[in-house]
Order: sequence, then C-alpha cells, then structure tokens
Amino acid sequence: MRATRSLLLLLLCSAGLFAGCGRGVGSGGLDALLEEGWRAYSKGDFGGAINCFRAADNSSDATPEQAFSAVLGLATTHHFQANPDLARARDCYGRLGLLDTDAARRQSLLGLGQVDVAEGKTLEGQSRLVKLIGDYPDSVEADEAVIHLADSLFRPSYVEGKPGDFKLPGENLIRRGLNALEGRLKARPHNPLAAAMHMMLANAYVQMEDFEQAVAHLVAAEEEGIAVVKTRGTVLWRIARIAEKELGDRDLAEAYYERYVEEFGRTTLFYRALKSLERVRALKEDTGA
Repeated sequence: MRATRSLLLLLLCSAGLFAGCGRGVGSGGLDALLEEGWRAYSKGDFGGAINCFRAADNSSDATPEQAFSAVLGLATTHHFQANPDLARARDCYGRLGLLDTDAARRQSLLGLGQVDVAEGKTLEGQSRLVKLIGDYPDSVEADEAVIHLADSLFRPSYVEGKPGDFKLPGENLIRRGLNALEGRLKARPHNPLAAAMHMMLANAYVQMEDFEQAVAHLVAAEEEGIAVVKTRGTVLWRIARIAEKELGDRDLAEAYYERYVEEFGRTTLFYRALKSLERVRALKEDTGA
C-alpha cells in the first residue's frame, strides 16, 4: 500500500493542504525545512525526513498548516520506513486527531486504522476505517480507507499456536471485501484509486474462478489509467491470457495480445505475446474456414 500512500501525498501536495508544496505560509525557514523533509521522504531518506519533520514539530513558530505537515510527516515516515516504528507512528497519528481540521482528523483515522491492522488489532482497525468512510465519504482518504479495509478482509490469517500456518479468509469476509470495493466504485466510479480497486477486485474474482468478472475489472482498471508502465503491461497480458485460456474469447484475446505486442516490444513477455497472438489468429481463421 505504499503506492497508495505516495498517491495520497501527491494529491495533498497538489491541493496545497500542507506546507512545503506550492506557495509557502508562515515562516520561510519552516517552509523550506518541511519541503526538504518531504523531498527526503520521497527519495527514501527516512532518517533525513524524520530530522526535518522533528525540527519543524519542535518549532514554536509553526502555523497550524505547518504543524499539520510536520506531524503528518513524522507519522508517515515512522509508519512506512524500511523498519516501521508503529508505536511512534500511532502516537503521531493520534496527535493528528487532536488538530482542529478535518484533513488532520481524516489522516488520523486512516493512519490509526492501518496501524491497528498491522499490529493484529484487525477489528479495531476496520472499525476506524469504516468510521472514516462514513464520516468523510467524499474524501480521497475514504477512497484509500476502502482499499485498506478490503485488503484486511482478503488477507490470510495466522493460525494461533501454529507458527507459519495460515488460513484463507472465509466466503463471508471475501464478500464483505468485494462489497466494500464495488460499493465505493458505484458511489465514486472515477476516484483517484479506482484502477487499484478494479485490480483488487480482479484478483479476488480470479481466486473465486469467476473469470468473466475478473476480466471485466481488469479492462476497467486499464481504462481508468494505470500510471506504472510495468503494471499496465501485466494487466494487458492478464486480460489476454484469461480471455483465451479461461473464457475462450478469441476476439478479446487477440485484441489484448495485439496491444501488448504493439506497446511492450522490449519486455520478457513480448515473444510469448507475439506467438500467442499468432496462435489465436490461426485458430480464428480455422474456425472461420
């Protein structure tokens, strides 16, 4: 989910919701410090990011916007660094909830919900995520909360007393996850995380061997737009393979093999896609004859 967190921070930045993005507010020195912290975070320099955010957090001159940026930066960095410090992340997310802005409260619920799930407090985490979705239904944080909620429902659980053993979620949990994602897409069909939601649904339907639904969601994900080129190539390949092997839909398979061949000539799957395209076309010709 680090990818969704990166998207969320980009959205916040573009909206000007925290200092260090766009026009500065308050002290120019603090703005520069916060900007440096977010830049370090984006580069994976988590130690440098924490130093910057901590210095800004300790400043007595911070504006409310700068205080929000500093605490959010600390929470996010502690949470998503290579070795997460969940205790400190929880503390910072809790502090966000005490700030007098809806943006801070949304981030608090989202972060605390994720930390709860990561610490094995799944029901508590799900409750926070559901509250966020209910209280702020039109927010991008609620979009992200739906993804984390569904992921917590789809996730295998460890068997108590049997280290290394786990069990797959039951049908009721899977259905709850599907309902959460599909309900969100119905309410906000083109939200910023719609493509990710469609891909999650496709994976779940593949596991259920409902290949028609899986392909429909993969096609929808690709139509929404997938920024990561490698992921988009994988989606095109999966559509073609499922269409050919599971659905027997040679027209759809041909269309997506062809797109893959045209757009991804330098990948390891190119030759297989080319041969698959030739095979499908030959089968269609034989059937037509």
